[in-house]
Amino acid sequence: MRACYLQKLGQMMFRKIRRKEKQLTSKECNVILMKAGYGTLGTMGADGFPYTVPVNYVFHDGNIYFHSAMIGHKLDNIANCANVSFNVVTDVYVVPLIPNDAANKSATRFNGFDTSFNSVIIFGKAKEVYAKEKMDGLCAFLKKFLNADDYVQYKEEGIKYIEKSLERTNLIKIEIEHMTGKRGISKNMQIQGKQ
Repeated sequence: MRACYLQKLGQMMFRKIRRKEKQLTSKECNVILMKAGYGTLGTMGADGFPYTVPVNYVFHDGNIYFHSAMIGHKLDNIANCANVSFNVVTDVYVVPLIPNDAANKSATRFNGFDTSFNSVIIFGKAKEVYAKEKMDGLCAFLKKFLNADDYVQYKEEGIKYIEKSLERTNLIKIEIEHMTGKRGISKNMQIQGKQ
């Protein structure tokens, strides 16, 4: 509740990323948001405890959308404080590191291991959406989570299913206020192995 109070006073500030060499551009963040299968939603309860929960989602029209039942813990928390955080992580694996200055030499120098990953963290406001925006958002789930052939084959049935489910499904939009992205390997290191 304090975070909501501070934002009302205009005191809410977002931190800048510390490791600039690992920072992703907005365009790279958008690609990751389109790619990831699920994210973790962080909310704040009236009891002062944070609550995080994995959700499947879509990144649609510059916003994050996730669906839920009509009641539940995350909805109670959003009613308490609409400020939320959301994060996704993709492409996670451990890799051996070779400094770029050794990359063109015949005998490369091993320089340890690091974890390769791409992550995006979002801060924003969550709110329920209705009518056309709700229908469009739920249809975006069909397009994201069905493979291309199934989407073509089942699109009409999927839309009918969504229409029948509207009364028992909430669709929540996170309006993005701040977004940062980070890669796990510095630009000055060459990744060996998986890519």
